Formats: sequence, structure tokens, C-alpha cells
Amino acid sequence: MIDVFKTILEVAKSLLGMSDQLRAADRQRRQDLATLLEQISTTLAEVSSEIRLGRVPYGKCSEVKAYADKLPDKVRLEIGETEADELGRTLLSAYDVEGMAIDLQDNAEKEPHLQVIEEASGKFRALANIMRAV
Repeated sequence: MIDVFKTILEVAKSLLGMSDQLRAADRQRRQDLATLLEQISTTLAEVSSEIRLGRVPYGKCSEVKAYADKLPDKVRLEIGETEADELGRTLLSAYDVEGMAIDLQDNAEKEPHLQVIEEASGKFRALANIMRAV
């Protein structure tokens, strides 16, 4: 299984690296993107919390899939169709947060994985705040 948390972090880093381009969007597009990014961040934080409690974050795969489907349309005008579609596909490839949680249940080394998903959550939240601040 791919490390879905690292893949999600890469999407977050890529988007954060494009923040100047994304800030060029009109106000409504920035607000819509900020809302989506905040939703992604919240879902990732919930995933981490559930894993820390020894539970599987059921339903979160569907949420990540939905966000992956929405992401390209929220950024396409600002970063281009190819890049937008690639980010959506990459996020979609990492939808299986439940499977990752199951793999980590009996893993004594889960903390580094949780740090990765929490970092991704923070980056999505930071970018949401940047989009709202413009």
C-alpha cells in the first residue's frame, strides 16, 4: 500500500507552493477554494484523532474522494488544466485513509505517520487562511 498520508502531504505542499497563482483568483473562487481546503484539513485532523484513539475513521475515504473530485475545478483557472487534474488524481490515489488506519492499528511506529497527516492538515488550513486573507 502506498503511504497515503505522504501522498496527501505532497498535494498540500504543491498547492501551498502555488499560493501566489491561487491568490490571483477572484474573491468568490478564493472563498470557495478556502472552504474546500478547510474541509480537507478538518477531515485529516479527524483521521489522525481517530487513529490516536485506536479507531478506524470510517467514512473518511468517501470524504477524501469527494474532495479529490472537487479540487481540480477549484484551481483549474489559476494553475491550468493539466496541473489541476494531476493534483486531483494524486489526492484521489490517496483516498484510502481507512486502510492506512487499519494498517497502523497494531503498528508501534505510527507516530511518524500521524505527524505526516497532521502536517498535511496544517498546510491545507494555512492555505485556506491565505485564500481568505487576500
